[in-house]
Amino acid sequence: MYRFFVKKDQIQEDAVIIIGSDVNHIKNVLRMKKGETILISDGEDREYVCTIDELENEQVRAKIEDVNGVAKELPIKVTLFQALPKGDKMETVIQKMIELGAYEIVPVFTKRCIVKLDNKKAVSKTKRWNSIAE
Repeated sequence: MYRFFVKKDQIQEDAVIIIGSDVNHIKNVLRMKKGETILISDGEDREYVCTIDELENEQVRAKIEDVNGVAKELPIKVTLFQALPKGDKMETVIQKMIELGAYEIVPVFTKRCIVKLDNKKAVSKTKRWNSIAE
């Protein structure tokens, strides 16, 4: 089940309104449909089990089915030191590690690392990786 983070003001009495880049992610990347279940967290103290109710261009409305008390972080902070893989595999690593609850991901250049990034590419890759991690 996919988890999305929203601000408290996006949570209504019986529904959650998702806005911003998550709308594109839900509609076009994950290709979710009306009736699918997602987890919504307000980032502080509650987690909501929701069902997608409406898919619009600027927002997604999800009906709250259940509230799961306190959303907890892991009791320890996990840091992953990841050697740079070829292609866009680093994006997948970041996505999956964030889903698992990693606190920090540190890309590492190793002796046997095939990937070579100049400063310009490193800056653009860092921006891309940060957007995936959000």
